[in-house]
Amino acid sequence: MSIGAGLNQGLGYVLGFIVALVPLIALHELGHMLVAKWAGVWVPEFGIGFPPRILHLFKWQETEFTLNWLPLGGFARMEGEGVMDEQAKEATGEEDKRTPEEKEEARKHSLYTQPPGKRILIYLAGPGTNLVIGWILAILLFLIGVPVADEVRVVFSEIAPNSPAAAAGLQAGDTVLAMNGQNVVVFEDVTDSIQAHLGQPLTITVEREGEEHTVSLVPRENPPPGEGAIGVILDGEVLSSHIEPYPVPQAVRSGTQIFTTLVAQTVWLPVNLLRGLIPIQEARPIGIVNISRIAYQSIQQSAATGTLFPILNLLIVVSVGLGIFNLLPIPALDGGRILFTIIEKMRGGALTPALQERANMIAMLILLALFAAVTVLDVMFPVVLPTP
Repeated sequence: MSIGAGLNQGLGYVLGFIVALVPLIALHELGHMLVAKWAGVWVPEFGIGFPPRILHLFKWQETEFTLNWLPLGGFARMEGEGVMDEQAKEATGEEDKRTPEEKEEARKHSLYTQPPGKRILIYLAGPGTNLVIGWILAILLFLIGVPVADEVRVVFSEIAPNSPAAAAGLQAGDTVLAMNGQNVVVFEDVTDSIQAHLGQPLTITVEREGEEHTVSLVPRENPPPGEGAIGVILDGEVLSSHIEPYPVPQAVRSGTQIFTTLVAQTVWLPVNLLRGLIPIQEARPIGIVNISRIAYQSIQQSAATGTLFPILNLLIVVSVGLGIFNLLPIPALDGGRILFTIIEKMRGGALTPALQERANMIAMLILLALFAAVTVLDVMFPVVLPTP
């Protein structure tokens, strides 16, 4: 790869990161800010990106909106955040020049002077925003339209041993041309024909190394577990397609179904890994580098196909992933703060600032180590989107 090509690719990954992650992180923080304001907590600053500051945008109520140089998402700085009491504030070494009256007023609007219930709602607001965005984007995906294949080159990618397909002489890599004399145009032509001939003779015409072969077999009515009626796995290449928008009611139903399925798959992923239901190589965590790479590829695919489907599809997955990840009961994440608040409610008092800060620091170091490890894996094993 030339230096110029590498530079262009690197800039593409930066663009992908900005498109895929920055808006979702900023909206996550916006969710925190809006619920904090509702709860009576002051939010002195809402930043897009991270300091150093580029410029002041505007001021709304007590909140100063700023634009910052590091495009890594955003932040909502709440009054008293990270300062559980005077002891913790003194430990920061910060000089507070406010008058006693100003300090008392600020204390009333501090995050940690709010009742536990309000604080939990504030912590839930960020991940909740990501989940709601994922749901809305899933509905929007179907409203705008999803690709529908008009013509597909259907291939038998795997043939199960001792299956009807194997006995008939079908081989992995065979391209399916016809089922019972009817030309195959899409996947459903193959699957529907098989289901319509359970226990009955079925002829299949395939192309192999430029030659046509026609075989006859009988699809099984009760195949072994993990196998289909004839014992094949279908793969293929979309030769032509069109975008089909859904009516609003159907878009809401389909989008909600896709969203709930994605949430369930994400939540149950660790359990399914332990049970061996998902190969571990297929569930390797994807970090910022690969997310940026996939986002850049999605932008390219959207430009090539003239549809937002690739970008929206990625944003749905990333938004849901951000929401669920931040709900993990790990210190330094929203889920960890919720856990601390629940413990405080149960024991009738907050954990000491020193203990909370120590737990947050340890968790942050572990998360940084995991982040570094995943980044190395991203570089060593790049993920590439399939060409539509």
